[in-house]
Amino acid sequence: MASTEGKLNVSELDFTQIKENLIGFLQNQDEFVGYNFRGSSFDVLLDVLAYNTHYNAYYANMVANEMFLDSATLRNSVVAKAKHLGYLPRSAKGSKAVVDLTITPTGAPAVITIPRFTQFQGDVDGINYIWCTANSHALNINANLIYTVSNVELTQGIPISYRYTAETADVDQRYLLPNANIDTDTLTVTVQTSKTESASFAYDLANDITTVNSTSRHYFLDEVDEGLYEVQFGDGILGKEVSNGNIITLAGLVTDTDATNGCKNFTTVADVGGYSNVKIVTVDAAGGGAGSADIQEIKFNAPKSFDAQNRCVTVYDYISLVKRDYPAAQSVVAWGGEDSDPPIYGKVYVAIKPRQGNVLSTAAKARIEKAILSKRNVVGVTSVVVDPDYMYLGVDTTAKYDSALTSNSEASLKATITSTIKSFSATNLKDFDKAFRYSNLVRLIDQSEISIASNQTAISLKRYLYPAIGLTAAYTLKFSNEIYHPSNTFWGSITSSKFTYRDNANTVWEDCRFQDENGYIQVYRKFGLERILVANNVGTVTYSVGQVNLTGFLPEAIGTVITGNTEPMTVSIVPASSDIKPVREQILLMEDNDITVTMLDDSPSGTYISGVHSTVDGSTLRTGYETK
Repeated sequence: MASTEGKLNVSELDFTQIKENLIGFLQNQDEFVGYNFRGSSFDVLLDVLAYNTHYNAYYANMVANEMFLDSATLRNSVVAKAKHLGYLPRSAKGSKAVVDLTITPTGAPAVITIPRFTQFQGDVDGINYIWCTANSHALNINANLIYTVSNVELTQGIPISYRYTAETADVDQRYLLPNANIDTDTLTVTVQTSKTESASFAYDLANDITTVNSTSRHYFLDEVDEGLYEVQFGDGILGKEVSNGNIITLAGLVTDTDATNGCKNFTTVADVGGYSNVKIVTVDAAGGGAGSADIQEIKFNAPKSFDAQNRCVTVYDYISLVKRDYPAAQSVVAWGGEDSDPPIYGKVYVAIKPRQGNVLSTAAKARIEKAILSKRNVVGVTSVVVDPDYMYLGVDTTAKYDSALTSNSEASLKATITSTIKSFSATNLKDFDKAFRYSNLVRLIDQSEISIASNQTAISLKRYLYPAIGLTAAYTLKFSNEIYHPSNTFWGSITSSKFTYRDNANTVWEDCRFQDENGYIQVYRKFGLERILVANNVGTVTYSVGQVNLTGFLPEAIGTVITGNTEPMTVSIVPASSDIKPVREQILLMEDNDITVTMLDDSPSGTYISGVHSTVDGSTLRTGYETK
């Protein structure tokens, strides 16, 4: 409102407040009347003035917001501020697949060459997409007159090229890539001397200006308007300058981004290396396709990329650069080898959880190590990309409800609680450094429906084990959380799925499981309700650090079928605390079959059951874990 001196409050941006301020100002003068009557001419003029002031204030505020990376909302503004930090937003990325090629020619050539951008096609949901070789390949003959090449990388995209003639007198000339879906990783830049001269030179992207001098054939890349990219050349001091009449060719692949992820089946489009008899074996299904970086990604990554300065020194540098250059990464964590167990010096480990699937292929990990990390490592340090280490969380809930307070059936309530647990998992787990907080889950279960009175929830941890069948071997399972073991009289924190086992007397027993006793892992089978010991010591358990070591484990089968199968068995533990914290590369997941919900009607006419045992911290254990 206007002050007693008749001064305007210039801090107001709302239309109504602006108008009230103007009316308050006019109340302190005698020259003008009629301003406070709705519908009068003066009132209309005040509306126009207030709207104009409001629009100008809003525009000035937006202009100010667009000056800062955190508050900018327009892509051009965000990109411009990121450019000041030396950050180039990621372009669209074509999916990459790895195949083995075998060619049977009609003759016996000394070598067969497959040029770069040789085209193939791959089918995804009934739609054929074009794929191209990322590099040229030479196939050598084998003893059977068959030519083979392994690990050929295919990138999805249609080859396209743009041709410019340099006109140095035109200060406004630009060398644009006029398609927003060009994968800049596939971009090649060549400069031909003139139309009449055939000599041409390849130019490389300038990633490190400290290596660029006046004669360096390097180009610079920037994102400009509407998500397009522009190629720039040196000025004769920082990079070689293009000359008048030079023919500049920009070539690359226009991709369909993530639409082609998962493609496994590839066929030829035309002759490969001049021959039609081509066999294609997929080594690594397509993945890594993604659209260009959105505004939020740029705002998040630009400051971190600036901190990294395009080099890997700290573990945060590794995380930042992988997130910037590998869009298929959903989550990244890194640590020095000295923090590993046992310590491994001179290495940095990078664990990546992909957006699709749980682990990266061997080819993808090798590509990240070579293309993103190896060139930026500190001398003497080797970077290694590893898979996430998944632990599976088991939830066994007994929920009490009052049937008089709800019209929902018991089955419906059970489904609601199950959905709540799944939603909790999707929101709070499935990522590095995401701890499980017991109290948060039980609170959400209680709040899932008005009739839910309380719940008792037991937590377990599960790991998958892929043992060698018919061989005695050693295995280490790291749960990284203390295992529940109140005393040496306690029995049952560790168990497993069924397996078939050969004992020291060479007798094969079916339906065997693990149990722990005083720090030792035993194999037992059940005879009725009785546990029959099959092997007394096949390993040890360190309760304090949550580690199970199998040293003399000789399974004949997983389950009861004696075959050479490679199906996993499960090993489960009861944690000492119901709060679970993963370390380093560990990620907590929750599978649907590890969620158990039991409903108890707690109304006066309902039912009640017992048999749930409490842990030391007040949480509950699964029924079946007991003392000796």
